[in-house]
Amino acid sequence: MVAKILVDPSNELVPLRLMNPSNRPITLYEGTLVGECYSAEVIENNPSVGCRTLQGRNRGDGVPPTGPTQLTEPLEELALRSCTELTEAQAGEVRKCLAANADVFARSKEDLGRTDLVQHQINTGAARPIRQAPRRLPIHRKGEARIEVERMLDHDIIEPSMSAWASPIVLVKKKDGSTRFCVDYRKLNDVTEKDSYPLPRIDDTLDTLSGAKWFSTLDLASGYWQVEVQERDRPKTAFVTGSGLFQFKVLPFGLCNAPATFERLMERVLKGLQWQTCLLYLDDVIVYGDSFEKTLKRLAGVFQRLREAKLKLNPKKCNLFRREVNYLGHVVSSEGIAPDPEKVRCVLEVAYSLFHYGSA
Repeated sequence: MVAKILVDPSNELVPLRLMNPSNRPITLYEGTLVGECYSAEVIENNPSVGCRTLQGRNRGDGVPPTGPTQLTEPLEELALRSCTELTEAQAGEVRKCLAANADVFARSKEDLGRTDLVQHQINTGAARPIRQAPRRLPIHRKGEARIEVERMLDHDIIEPSMSAWASPIVLVKKKDGSTRFCVDYRKLNDVTEKDSYPLPRIDDTLDTLSGAKWFSTLDLASGYWQVEVQERDRPKTAFVTGSGLFQFKVLPFGLCNAPATFERLMERVLKGLQWQTCLLYLDDVIVYGDSFEKTLKRLAGVFQRLREAKLKLNPKKCNLFRREVNYLGHVVSSEGIAPDPEKVRCVLEVAYSLFHYGSA
């Protein structure tokens, strides 16, 4: 997909920005048609509009968008990814839908919703508070922990604590090299009464997609952090670092009943739509349909439910109006369901090695 640009035809070279929205490499050979050129319509300057007015608009000082389909950069990227298999008219409808529901999408990593439908409870019965000492961290990682604590404080994720409970932190390196801040809640989980609310069976979920031709996958922005912990139970989430003792105001990762709380919330939010127009598994939602029009209408209905629940989506992890999507470890399309190649790659590589080189 080539982004629209304005170029000077007198230049010998024309720079292009191309985007590959698929999940596989694409080779462009010499002579491949990647776009078409048209003469630009020249609009004479309007003397009634001064430079100062235009500069004021660029500052974003309360002037409304110039059109119903003007999108923020994250939504513009989502629209580009979503319109590769659509007609021009269909792409226009998608852009209108995104513009009308822009408030449902997080504008940044810190722009999270905060639902008031449920609060997470931690029932420890008569168990005595468990206090654990902080674990040692390498000097270079202490700075990472401090930065993460400050970031969570600034964005109302955690607060200072005077709790009798204390769990140690664990810093885990992610694939992209960044750090995931985790808390080891195993001892707290040992004394927590378990919530047996079930998660949907993955095979039932995938079977329901049979016959669908269009798929849209939605992912909440830090979904757990959009659910509050009940105030009386927040001290139980306390964790200790070199910077002091803190507790979560929102649902942290690692609590044994967190999946049950979140699944219960999402099924409440999408009650009447689940199994009919969309499917969900924790914060992964897929909207499906056998026609573009039906899928668009269903998608708008899901957006409205999320808005009412004060939940926000991560536009970078959403994919709309695809013929083929990855969902719950499988590749789903109108042709059927297949395992995600990335999930079975290691198995295939081992099988290849055994076939060519034999077992040790």
